[in-house]
Amino acid sequence: MKNLMPASEGGLHWDVRASFDERRDQILRSLASFTRDRRLASLTMRDIADQLGLVKGNLYYYFKSKQDILYHCHVKCIAISLAALDEVIAMDLAPAEALRVLLVKHIRNITEDAYGGVLLTDLESLTPTQRKRYVAMRDRFERSVRGMIRDGIADGTFAPQNIDLAGITILGAINWIPKWFRPDGPISSAEIADRIANQLIRSLRP
Repeated sequence: MKNLMPASEGGLHWDVRASFDERRDQILRSLASFTRDRRLASLTMRDIADQLGLVKGNLYYYFKSKQDILYHCHVKCIAISLAALDEVIAMDLAPAEALRVLLVKHIRNITEDAYGGVLLTDLESLTPTQRKRYVAMRDRFERSVRGMIRDGIADGTFAPQNIDLAGITILGAINWIPKWFRPDGPISSAEIADRIANQLIRSLRP
């Protein structure tokens, strides 16, 4: 496939050997400030191209629409958390510790990675096909969180409780973090992840 975008375009600079996917990923990462401030929904493709210093036609070469940008941000974000889930499963930890480690990794993902802020974007802005694909990935992560809570209840580490409600509460609290977290704030993302994960785990205990 012929690549239409030069190695340096406005504010974006990349290796001439970068692949299509690598360049598209860099565009997504460059949108971090927009998604974190929840402003992407109000921007047009021209606005986004101008902010990135791109020719609008080049932006359309990598993304069909603004919804396409949102979709790829959502997918990138959940893919990172799913990779963390696979790492935690491979560790073969006790349920409570597995959940704590997973929550720490998930929180650091959405606070340190460029895609985290898009979690606050309404999924209704995606196409039905895009939404279905993303939700399938998200559901796998949420099922695993509920499974760890269920296992923790079974071994007596967690108090008996409504597992669905507990999972919704935990993930809902975490997914709101990008709304208030600031990378230049007084507490690092690593410390926030550790403190919040510990607090959420304590809330599940007897």
